[in-house]
Amino acid sequence: MKEIEMDRIKELTRFTRKIKTEFVKGIKPNKLMQKLKRKDINIVVDIRWWSVYPTYFAPKNMRDLLAAHNIEYIRYRELGNPSKLRHKAGENFELAKELYLDYIIKDFKARQIFLDLFKKIRFKKNYCLICYCQTLDPKLCHRFWLKEALVNAKRLTLGFEGSFVLDLKPIPMIQEVQ
Repeated sequence: MKEIEMDRIKELTRFTRKIKTEFVKGIKPNKLMQKLKRKDINIVVDIRWWSVYPTYFAPKNMRDLLAAHNIEYIRYRELGNPSKLRHKAGENFELAKELYLDYIIKDFKARQIFLDLFKKIRFKKNYCLICYCQTLDPKLCHRFWLKEALVNAKRLTLGFEGSFVLDLKPIPMIQEVQ
């Protein structure tokens, strides 16, 4: 029984490690590529609701840049954080997270795309959720909330109870499992 439990924990840990996050605000293309290469990223998932600025990171330009470095590009605008939700939450980030997670559950298209992304994540590939927001604080940006939702979906499929919540230092928690 313990061996089965450890296998589930290891699978969840591998899944969690396959999902990285990055922002593009204030970053030049060469710097972004360095970051993606350092993280050994195979697939970039662009979850910006509005993705035309800066112009060198507009979807077509981003796709071309990544293709030149053998990185696949997926554009999931529907997993972005809609401006109406951001405006409604204002500076209340707990409410912003609640509204965002509610949106990806209740909006039909967002839910379908979330499930599609969840099914695509495989252990042989490293994924990076890209958005504009420059924060590294998981409490403040939807790219972290989406990662939490993906990890929690995996937890449920593995039969775990409770929820996973990113904090500022998630790595030590994951390393304990190895």
